[in-house]
Amino acid sequence: MSTGATPRSSHLGRGAILAAAIATISGLHYLTDPQYAVWHLVYQRLYYLPVIVGAYWYGVWGGVLTAMVTSVAYIPHIHMAWSGNAAYSMSQYAEIVMFHVAGLLVGLLANLQRRLTTRYQRAAESLEKANVELRESQEHLLRADRLSALGEIAAGLAHELRNPLAGVKGSFEIIAARARPGTPEAEFSEVGQKELARLDALLTEFLTYARPHAPELRHADLDDVIGHVAALLGPEAERAGVAIEIERDHAMREALVDPLQIQQVFFNVILNGIQATPPGARVRVQRHQTSDGIIVEVIDEGSGIPAEHVSRIFDPFFTTKEKGTGLGLAISARIVAAHGGGISAERGPDRGTCVRITLPWSPPVGETIAGDAARGRA
Repeated sequence: MSTGATPRSSHLGRGAILAAAIATISGLHYLTDPQYAVWHLVYQRLYYLPVIVGAYWYGVWGGVLTAMVTSVAYIPHIHMAWSGNAAYSMSQYAEIVMFHVAGLLVGLLANLQRRLTTRYQRAAESLEKANVELRESQEHLLRADRLSALGEIAAGLAHELRNPLAGVKGSFEIIAARARPGTPEAEFSEVGQKELARLDALLTEFLTYARPHAPELRHADLDDVIGHVAALLGPEAERAGVAIEIERDHAMREALVDPLQIQQVFFNVILNGIQATPPGARVRVQRHQTSDGIIVEVIDEGSGIPAEHVSRIFDPFFTTKEKGTGLGLAISARIVAAHGGGISAERGPDRGTCVRITLPWSPPVGETIAGDAARGRA
């Protein structure tokens, strides 16, 4: 039988082996003269082999079924050969009972052995999985340590770059002031100033991500925070032809947040929604409160985030925009995590993307409320 045999063909093959063994032993019984009682005793013991093998292969039901088939094959021989000897016939019937006992006991042991084997295999798989996860965790920790050290170096380098950039910017401003409009000097100085402004914005975002500060928690009305962000982004939305719709809930409790940091989160998320939404569509901001905290959803009506990007949009420097830095959502994720909350993104119910921000009612462990700290110092 080939190793590629299906379970059905395997069962048929094993059944054929058992049937052939029982038929062969029964044939020996029927062909051997009853006067050779010793041989019949040997054949009788041979019946245990298919019974035991059937019980081992198929468990209790296999052992009992094989014993039943053996009995059906053997009982006619008892009537034919030993009907004149009642005592011997009864001993043969007792032997048939032992076939069933042997099949039952071996089947029980086989079932127990299978259960123990399955349990040990599952335990081994669990240990292997835990070992793999442990190795991955160690690799993540080592990578995190290296990235942390690299981040500190890069943050220091970015900070030092700002001084020479300021000097270059001043030089371009002097050139622009002295250059006549329409000349190459004026054009190049304008390009240089724009690129310097973009580089300075990138360094600012990088330093914000690399050197975050702990939130100063205080009770704040998220309606006010979101309304302020909507006012700041109003001109941007108007230029893009996008409407910002905010669902207000006057019964909403105040949240325990750092208003400036959370304002930055909403600014980044809503701005992304505006940039992803086509003209004539809208960006909706919805809020819900639960027993655990506040959920804010920002839903745009763009083409939607590709499935392969969902797990990466909060990674630093990942962006699909031509002029994006890939730090806005990464900074937002870090701020929300510092508040003890969470942020996620998924495709919207109809189209577009839904970014869900969860903020807890209680401050994370180790954080203090700014107002309480001020009163304590007083």
